[in-house]
Formats: sequence, C-alpha cells, structure tokens
Amino acid sequence: RWYDMDSLVYISGLSELEAVMGDDEKLISDVSDAARQLHPRFIALAGTPIPMITGCDLPAIAREVEGRTNIPSFAVPSNGIGTYVAGAGQALRLYAERFVLPAHEKKKNAVNILGATPLDFSVNGQVQSIARRLTEGGFSVQSVWAMGSETAAIDRAGEAEVNLVVSSVGLPAAEFLRERFGIPYVVGAPLGDTVSALLLGALQKSIHTGENEI
Repeated sequence: RWYDMDSLVYISGLSELEAVMGDDEKLISDVSDAARQLHPRFIALAGTPIPMITGCDLPAIAREVEGRTNIPSFAVPSNGIGTYVAGAGQALRLYAERFVLPAHEKKKNAVNILGATPLDFSVNGQVQSIARRLTEGGFSVQSVWAMGSETAAIDRAGEAEVNLVVSSVGLPAAEFLRERFGIPYVVGAPLGDTVSALLLGALQKSIHTGENEI
C-alpha cells in the first residue's frame, strides 16, 4: 500500500541497553515527540520478542502516550512469534473497539469487507475485483478493512447489514461487530463465478436470517 501513500510505521529505535533495562521514558518521549510532528489519528504500539521477554507493559505505555498527546493510543498484543493473522486480526479488532460509531440506521445491502490486507491481497486489483463483484450482485461496499477505504468510512462500519470476511485476519473484527452492532458475517472470497454466486447468496441469506454463514 505504500506505493500510493506515506508509511507511518516506525521502529522504537531503542538501544539494547535501553530495551533490557526497561527505559520506558525514552520510548514514551520518542513516540510522543513523533506524534506531535506527524499528527496521526491514532497510535498503535505493536510488540516484538524483546518486549515480551523483558515484560514491557505496552498497554501502560500506550495510556501514558495518550495522556501526553491526547491522541487515541492502544497496544496490540503481538510478540513477533505467532503468525501475522493473530497480530493483524487483533489490530483490526482494537481499531473497531475504539473508533466504530453506533449506527442510527442500516444501509440496505451494505457490506464491510474485512481482512483485506497487503499480506493476503496484493496491489494487483484483487480487492477492487471483490468490491466489483459485490456491486454487480446488488450490494454496496460500506468499507474495506483495510485497503482503499478512508477512516471515515471504516468508522461507519456499523451501518452495514452484513460483513464479508475474506481472510482470517478479519475474523476478530467480524466477531466484535457482531457482538456490538449485531452484524452477521459470511466467510469467503468471491473469486470466480461459481464461488461468487454462492457467496452472494450467502450474504443475502445472512441479512435476512441474521445468522453467520461459513
């Protein structure tokens, strides 16, 4: 995705001694200073093996950063050992918990596409093809998590009638949106005519019954 936009992903830049000795102030100050210069919408701290081994309290650091910057901050419970599915999936759920707004009304046949990341879908038009399949099938795309949609559209994900989970990364967010907003989800990717027809039917069924379809 960084072919089309700037990346705001950074490493902590801590020395080995600072990391081992737990110099939290250095990390907090560096993140806060960068945030004041870049003005991000939110700050996510993702863990790697070293903070896991040293027992770094990333949630506490996130709260301190948020207190200093007044920018929403949270820690992703990753450790660099599990698969990307766990870390990316939790990141999307944490975003949903923090930012998705209550829906005053639903948009008829509106769909959120969940789990569309560059790790599973490259920049070769796959996500656009999925969205086009949905549109041709009579649906509208409310938001894509998280390739190609503005944050404003993602924040209004609660207005959708159903979620389409196109990879395992999208499941944690789908489960949260189901719990919080009652949005059922369908698992699968509309790739090919046969599978697309089955998924479009499953989406309509899920809207009418309120049940998940896999």
